[in-house]
Amino acid sequence: MKDQKQLTNFVYEAANVKRMLRTGWQRLGDNEEGVGEHSFMTAVIAYLLARDINAAGDVSRAASIEKILLMSIFHDFHEGRTGELDKMAKRYLTRYEDKANEDIFRGVDDELLVLLKEYEEKKSLEAQVVYEANVIAFGVECRILMEKGNTHAKEWMDANSKRVRLPESVALMGSLASTDTQDWWKNIRDAIHEEFAK
Repeated sequence: MKDQKQLTNFVYEAANVKRMLRTGWQRLGDNEEGVGEHSFMTAVIAYLLARDINAAGDVSRAASIEKILLMSIFHDFHEGRTGELDKMAKRYLTRYEDKANEDIFRGVDDELLVLLKEYEEKKSLEAQVVYEANVIAFGVECRILMEKGNTHAKEWMDANSKRVRLPESVALMGSLASTDTQDWWKNIRDAIHEEFAK
């Protein structure tokens, strides 16, 4: 059994990660998304991509949903210690993600440490799925900003669309880019409006 104090501290560190804000949105002058919120969206999208990959039935391309979900949840956990650096900041600053992950996970979950190393290398199918889900999660936020009238969000949506390569990712990113973010409850809205008209 792990040391209870170590596990307790890990939970409080997770709470710290949840509170951290992603910094790139400040450059666009809009949006306050937390690292935890981003990780949640990445996990949801990665799950959907993995499910679609596995549904195709190509055993040479089978993805471990467990690995994908674990990578998704923890892929940015180090940012609680290193801070979240957007693309411009990364041109000038060096973050020691490996050291941060080592300090966070060593002794708490060594297997997770290995999994995060796999994610950083981006060689396995699971790592590629999570990486592209991470990009798509960014695209979701860009699309929301576009609808709010942010004139710069489309540039970032278009540029990031080129970062996804898996067919399932390309299809989802394309669909997200052309779909109204409020369509998910359009039928319910229509029913409510009909009730208002009675």
